[in-house]
Amino acid sequence: MQFSILTLCYIIGSVPFIIGLKMLSDPAYARKGNLVAAAGMSIAIVGTIFLYENDGAQLHNYGWIFSGLVIGGFICTFSL
Repeated sequence: MQFSILTLCYIIGSVPFIIGLKMLSDPAYARKGNLVAAAGMSIAIVGTIFLYENDGAQLHNYGWIFSGLVIGGFICTFSL
């Protein structure tokens, strides 16, 4: 297995994700745990979007990815 920057992003992102999930079990720390887990997942997502390569070719559909993030964020922000 070849070690890469993407693998490092996954390892670094998994630690706060797991810690954040553990924090969700205590009501006093649930909000902070949710933010910690979201930060860990964000590291993994950003690493995947910008560092993923398949046979030397990077992702080429950034328009679809970012439009989906914007539309999903808009719906999530303004829905009740």
